[in-house]
Amino acid sequence: MLHVHRAERADGLVDGLRELLLAPPADPFAREVVAVPTRGIERWLAQRLSGGLGTSPGRGDGICANVAFPSPRALTGEAVAAASGIDPEADPWVPERSVWPLLDVVDAALDEPWLARLAAHLRAGAAEVRAARRFAGVCRVAELFDRYALHRPDMVRAWARGEDADGAGRPLRPEAAWQAELWRRLDAALDVPGPAERLADACAALRARPDLLELPERVGLFGLTRLPAGHLEVLAALAAGRDVHLFVLHPSPALWERVAALPPVRHRAQDGSGKLPRNPLLASWGQDVRELQLVIAAAGEHADRHHPSAAAATPETLLERLQAAVRADA
Repeated sequence: MLHVHRAERADGLVDGLRELLLAPPADPFAREVVAVPTRGIERWLAQRLSGGLGTSPGRGDGICANVAFPSPRALTGEAVAAASGIDPEADPWVPERSVWPLLDVVDAALDEPWLARLAAHLRAGAAEVRAARRFAGVCRVAELFDRYALHRPDMVRAWARGEDADGAGRPLRPEAAWQAELWRRLDAALDVPGPAERLADACAALRARPDLLELPERVGLFGLTRLPAGHLEVLAALAAGRDVHLFVLHPSPALWERVAALPPVRHRAQDGSGKLPRNPLLASWGQDVRELQLVIAAAGEHADRHHPSAAAATPETLLERLQAAVRADA
């Protein structure tokens, strides 16, 4: 089951995670897994958890032990690797490896009309400039292909079917269509399906065989403010065989409820949540958390729990009034 825990402040999320970890797993020696976005958050979270795990009554003398803190990308990447049988250390689609066959593909097609836009960029300037630009430019394209597979897997799968489309049924803009053809030629040059292509089969395998991964009965991801679509597909597949807990920072319970009432969306062009915030700070700075909520909603059924943070009953300072207005989206 997929569980979403949300709070306006990180300490509210810590309380929710600590409450979860206080319930012992069936195997007392099983390692807990809590994915975190940075090593700094790992250290801070371990310190905060140790103040409430294994403590004596009335004291903060606990310990945070036997907890693994991988990155979200490492957690989902290992899951896909186990399900697909492709070793991440030998995956030819990793940008630092795919750049070399991509250079060969680009060199072979530079005089073809469909690649004219990229060719004009690579051939501009003096000879020494062109040499440096050639490698840097193709590196950039390899990194883009990697990001597309993570954030826009539907678009890349459409390219694999021979469609110059954006994944939402719309054609690519003419100035961007060369990327689809270039990706297809790179796909033909490599012996391994691309990350977006292998994702659906890997998720189906994870749903059918949860034991493919040596993961505990519950897995947590802490402090999320963004979640790529590719990661969420994997997490939803993992949630079919174990409890997956997403601990999400969201500044406004009021805005969350209004966004939750929107119909599901599959593409940013369909997103009408930008018109919902009343508070100007939420309107200007809240795009990431709105998109995170919409991405989670697209994953299907999930449990939602709010962990309210302590707040002044009557805001007195300017900061407290601003915080209360953001929470209430006023």
